[in-house]
Amino acid sequence: MVPALIVLGVIVFLAVDGYILYRVFAARRSADDYGVTPVPGELSIALTPGRLKISYQEAYKAPGDEDHIYFEVPSALEVSVVAPTGESLEIKGPGFHGMGSVKDTGKNWSRARVGTVEITQPGQYTVSARGTLEGAVEPVVLVGR
Repeated sequence: MVPALIVLGVIVFLAVDGYILYRVFAARRSADDYGVTPVPGELSIALTPGRLKISYQEAYKAPGDEDHIYFEVPSALEVSVVAPTGESLEIKGPGFHGMGSVKDTGKNWSRARVGTVEITQPGQYTVSARGTLEGAVEPVVLVGR
């Protein structure tokens, strides 16, 4: 009986770990599902209701240590999302009340979450990225799920 419980515990543990890894890597893949626009630039996309994630990315791997990635969304970056009605939508910062951060790096890129937008009506939306980003390496704004 005890060996069966141990085996069951190991199987459940591996299943939970697999699910967590799947969710982490799925988030990386979906960062640009709707499109990419250079900074400065503009992107027109057809959206359905749901949460829209907006991220800033540059073409280099930022340094980091065990607890932190040394990469931020530049303060000069201005991102806006405009609904089909012409209304500018609120971009909520990442984390609790916009006080957190979501950062990631890959082989030749660094990414930080600008924020999220709640899309309530289907239609054609416009995402604009503006600002003079001194020293930025191929800056782009990613729009994804």
